[in-house]
Amino acid sequence: MADVPANAARQAFLRTLEKGQVRKGTVSSVSDVDAHVDLGGFDGLLRAPEVSWQRREVPLDQVLRVGQDVTVTVLDVDADRDWLTVSLKSLQDDPFREFARTHLGHVVPGKVTKVASIGVFVRVHDCVEGLLPASELPEQDGGDQSPAIGDVLVVEVADINLDRHRVELLLRDGG
Repeated sequence: MADVPANAARQAFLRTLEKGQVRKGTVSSVSDVDAHVDLGGFDGLLRAPEVSWQRREVPLDQVLRVGQDVTVTVLDVDADRDWLTVSLKSLQDDPFREFARTHLGHVVPGKVTKVASIGVFVRVHDCVEGLLPASELPEQDGGDQSPAIGDVLVVEVADINLDRHRVELLLRDGG
């Protein structure tokens, strides 16, 4: 029976929250895939992709620590299911939007981050990768001369789709 008042208090707290609300909290636990943020009555789930716009290349516990004070946005709240998700990323400027505003049509150097059958992925700016389609890569005459991870290519930012967060690239001289 002791759980009933606590559960009622949790439900009441959740009902005070709404999507889009900004709240202060404290990181209460961290794992490889998520963290929990105590908002003063309930722990909200903070999934790794909602921590930052940057692609995470280090464990989450090197980015967040238990006891750290954070400001988050409520992404989803469902008092009936006892569910709350939050985001740190939503309060940060989206580097992709800034890139789109300033780089369409520009020729830039970029570093190959992944090689796939459809082409190569090239990091052209902090937090922004684009696809250089296989059709843009030079024909191979015996011997493998395709770009490798870490190679620097000169590319043109040909197309940007904000909704899908995609960038299409074209190979330019010097690449």
